[in-house]
Amino acid sequence: MRLKTKIRISLEKTLNRYGYVLEKKYKLKRGTPDYDILMEQTEFPFDEEAYKKARANGDPITLNWVIPLMGPGSGGHTTIFRTISYLSEMGIKNKIYMCWDDSNLGTSEELRQAVKDYYGYDLGDNEIYWDFRTMGYADGCVCTSWQSAYVLRRFHNCLSKFYFVQDFEPWFYPMGSLYHLAEKTYHFGFRGVTAGLWLADKLHKDYGMETEGFRFSYERSRYHFGTKKDNVPRIFFYARPYTARREFEIGTMALDMVAQEIPELEVVMAGQPISDYPFGFKCIDKGIMPPEKMSDVYSQCDMCLVLSATNMSLLPIEVMASGSVVVSDGGDNNTWELNDQNAILTEDDPWDIADKLIYYLKHREELEPLRVQGKEYAEGITWKEEMETVCTFMRDSIEADRAKRG
Repeated sequence: MRLKTKIRISLEKTLNRYGYVLEKKYKLKRGTPDYDILMEQTEFPFDEEAYKKARANGDPITLNWVIPLMGPGSGGHTTIFRTISYLSEMGIKNKIYMCWDDSNLGTSEELRQAVKDYYGYDLGDNEIYWDFRTMGYADGCVCTSWQSAYVLRRFHNCLSKFYFVQDFEPWFYPMGSLYHLAEKTYHFGFRGVTAGLWLADKLHKDYGMETEGFRFSYERSRYHFGTKKDNVPRIFFYARPYTARREFEIGTMALDMVAQEIPELEVVMAGQPISDYPFGFKCIDKGIMPPEKMSDVYSQCDMCLVLSATNMSLLPIEVMASGSVVVSDGGDNNTWELNDQNAILTEDDPWDIADKLIYYLKHREELEPLRVQGKEYAEGITWKEEMETVCTFMRDSIEADRAKRG
């Protein structure tokens, strides 16, 4: 079986197993993992003896992480494991636990291998386990999704509680039960570590959370500045039809209009498999690709269309670093990082997007200043510096809570 086919099957099993079906519906009902987690009543009390032993031994700071089920191609998991990797280099010990008690991958060693295969990170001395119910004492505990926040609310065997927030998750759902269950977690009193500055500001202003945000960067070993080798009008589209916030329908409508004006247009799509979708333009389906292969794809496209109705994706910075030009919708959720000097900003409107894509495909010489400015912007941010900010925030928080306890 080809790797691409295996990845698609794995993705579809993951979506279906955890309440998502391919028609993009989400189910929360008795017997599903999310429902069981929310209804779980077990409390995890503080272990005074374990705390005193850790202090007496001079143990390094330890963090428990509660994460969602892993699957190939998850940008959210990539960011989690990148953060863990940097914190580990900075002297913090990490223990990772699955939010759901499911053993499709079998052992902890198979989980460890999955992290390496799916996201390219070696856990090293860090540990990973299936069941969050086995968590013991740690100086800090980190939830990474709204569902796992309900686990952390009942877990008291730590000094400090952190919420690793990568998006405003209530917006993933229509106004209703799931929206309110997700939003409620911002009132739990956890400190927020946020992907991006927009989220840090929003959670602080709207919910009173103490927050620290980090800016986005790119892996220097994976993304390299390239030059387009032909004159074919070509656009990359970050296509995730199962993920509503990536605005797949608006993007494909815009590309249809571009193709009517420029019939020789080529569109390259990656993010999720889209082979079953009909398009009115030539489409090259890359499906889910390893991150280290994406830079060459970006660099051979005149522009890369990356839409987001919620928090900005990591892709724009990676696109800039690869030598292409970002096209994205405006709004505070994107413009904390993007501006008219390093990207082409549009309205959330397929006609506006199409007009701008057509204009720049007919005036490609005007893309060069944006390409240069984007490269300079991306090169000015490093993951190491951003993760040092996160590490300092978490260390200082733990030390402050330790001082209160005595």
